Amino acid sequence: MNTVLAALLASNGSAMAQAKPSFDCAKAASAAEKAICADPTLAQADADVAKNYAAVMKMLDPHAGKALRDDQSDFILYRDQIAGFNENTPKDKQNFDLGEFLRDRAAFLAGIRKPADSGFIGTWSSVRGTVEIKAAGAGKLEVSQEVANPVSGSGSCEIGGTVKVRKDLRLVDTDDNDKPTGFVFTFRRDGDALVVEQSGGKDGMSEPPSCGANGHADGIFFLGEKQ
Repeated sequence: MNTVLAALLASNGSAMAQAKPSFDCAKAASAAEKAICADPTLAQADADVAKNYAAVMKMLDPHAGKALRDDQSDFILYRDQIAGFNENTPKDKQNFDLGEFLRDRAAFLAGIRKPADSGFIGTWSSVRGTVEIKAAGAGKLEVSQEVANPVSGSGSCEIGGTVKVRKDLRLVDTDDNDKPTGFVFTFRRDGDALVVEQSGGKDGMSEPPSCGANGHADGIFFLGEKQ
């Protein structure tokens, strides 16, 4: 048993040592790229992100593919911010786990699936958060959305409610007294993606009460695996 265990450990160690990221380490420029090149575990996670991203891009339609490219660019921006915060900081004192962020992204990309129809029901996600849409009786859907900057937590929004089934779902924002705030959230399908648009407002309000400072619900989201 010890011999087998030693062989497995040696094999895993060899695989880790051979892990290569998705880019040329000789040209690593950012703090994130340098950290990835210096750690086989991070290198493997980066390679998984790149592999899963390439697979999804082949599956999605052009509109959704463009949206995912933008989402991937945002992910890289957040990844670089995390690495910048961690730079020159002992690992046990780092507030952000770069490895976890990379692994979560790889899992997110691996879970994206192509919608079977033009409907809304399902869990739709992006690097900023999630929109969940469920059946809520005849002709109605229950919508909930939670988004924020994944690094700072800023720009957050938590909205939800029941809407009528229609081509474009329309959720009217209300305050604590259930009075309309003037903001409206529209959910519409654009091919393989779900588009969320925020509009309206009154009395000089820059963001809905359901959102934090500079919060916004706008974004494009991708359907995940069935739970």
